[in-house]
Amino acid sequence: MAAKKQQKQVESLKHKDKRRRERVRQDVAIRDLRAGDVEAIVAIAVAAWEPIYAHRRKVMGDALFERLYSDWRERKAAEVRSACARAAGADVCVAEDAGRVVGFITFTSDDVTQVAEIGNNAVHPAFQGGGIGTAMYRHVFAKLKERGMRYVQVTTGGDPAHAPARRAYEKAGFTIQLPSVTYYREL
Repeated sequence: MAAKKQQKQVESLKHKDKRRRERVRQDVAIRDLRAGDVEAIVAIAVAAWEPIYAHRRKVMGDALFERLYSDWRERKAAEVRSACARAAGADVCVAEDAGRVVGFITFTSDDVTQVAEIGNNAVHPAFQGGGIGTAMYRHVFAKLKERGMRYVQVTTGGDPAHAPARRAYEKAGFTIQLPSVTYYREL
């Protein structure tokens, strides 16, 4: 009896979550960056990269992690602020839900090669899984096509912490892959 009740609760939660995701997809607006968006974007980036750096610490161990990534939050924040300042010609779009910035995407385009690149991009963890990332990619793809770009690339990690990003990119139609591995050795 208790198992049936628990199953009903799980199904109810799944249904509520599905409705929330559908609502997010319908209500989200993708727009260009505004000056007041920057710190919200920085907070989203740090929150979204938290599991990635936790995984790195677990795999690398504390000693190597601290040498390479002790200040990762500050560096990620600086990367995002730099893109928002249009460093290296970066463009930034945000996803907004009910007036709240819930995601962002940075990108550049190269008129010579006609290959664009998506840089830092994330959806706030509380809003992930609702199609916001896909909506941002589609929006940026349309902008890039208008600029005459023929291809777009994105780089991500092959570790388990990056699995959600890989799924999002594959869902958005990225299919060509060039695998890479980084090795470390203690001296």
